[in-house]
Order: sequence, then structure tokens, then C-alpha cells
Amino acid sequence: MTAVEDALSTDLPPVEVLEAAPPLPGVELAGSLHDEQYPALVRFLLFQGASWAEAQDAAQDAFTQMCVPGAAITHPRAWLRKVAWRSWVKQHVVEDPCADMPEPPPTLRWQTPAQAAEIGEEGREVIALLLQLPAKQRAVLAWHLDGFTTEESARAMGTTQAAVRQNLARARAALKADLGLEGRREGGRKKV
Repeated sequence: MTAVEDALSTDLPPVEVLEAAPPLPGVELAGSLHDEQYPALVRFLLFQGASWAEAQDAAQDAFTQMCVPGAAITHPRAWLRKVAWRSWVKQHVVEDPCADMPEPPPTLRWQTPAQAAEIGEEGREVIALLLQLPAKQRAVLAWHLDGFTTEESARAMGTTQAAVRQNLARARAALKADLGLEGRREGGRKKV
């Protein structure tokens, strides 16, 4: 099964749901999570439409903000993604304090051939397909691909679970249509 088919699959691996644990100091969290979460955070932002450099800057900014004295974070993975996304959006905002935060235009830019090769050809194809989706569908799918439940995604995105499920279904349908997988089921058999 290719990564694209795996991403479109409705079979979900068990996800460890973290109950509201007591908050940990941000510096300790940053130290323990950086090696594991930094690459995942960059990938999350690439799925949202960030360039390689923008994703790296925003991810690093999120870890820096995690280290602010007095920071106590209960759900660190979701917190990192939310802060990194906001940091990426701020990279595109003109200094107008009254303006709403715009949705940055999705781009597909690789700064160097090495960066493009690091992601791999199939990964670049997936990102190119994701960038064709509307922003909300792209965001929901990025949260889903990072292993978050619809409840966790809805809470982090400030929306309802029903909206998350609907956007996820629409994103999957659009990707299946783009890949020519309409009318197919698991196992490669066509629907009758």
C-alpha cells in the first residue's frame, strides 16, 4: 500500500488519547519532545502549504515559545501544532492590528534539491495533492495524518467534531477523485 493509499484509508491505528495530565514546565517538554516532534511538526506545516524554510522557522518558533518561563502545557503535541501554525500564518501578515489573520497561500517550493529529495517523490506528490484542497480540508487532513482524533482536532481548531468529520470526508473524496480511486474499495476490488 502506498503512502497516499495509506493516508486515504479509513482504517485507523489505535491512537493513544492523552487525558488532561498535570501540566509540565515548557522547558522540560521542549527538551523531551524536540527530537521526536520537530520532524513531525515540519511535515504537518508542509501539509498545510508552508514552504520548507517557513515550516522549519515556524516549528522552531513553537519550541522557543514552549520554553517561555512559566509555560505549563497540558496537551503538548496539539499545542505545538497550533502555535507553529499561528507562527507560519504570522509570517504572511502585514502589520495591521485590526485585520483578520489571512490564510497563507499554499505553495510548493523546495529551497534546495536536497530538501526535495529528503521528502521523497511520493511525499512531494502527496503534498502537491493536498495543496489543491481547500484550507479547512487541508488542515483537518493534516491533523488526522498526525494521529489526532476528530475530538482533539476539533478542540485544537476551534470547531465542532461534525465539521471536522465532514471536512475529512470531503478531503478524502477529493483526493480519491484526484488519484482516480473513485468507486474502489480496500483490496483493489471495484464497487458494483
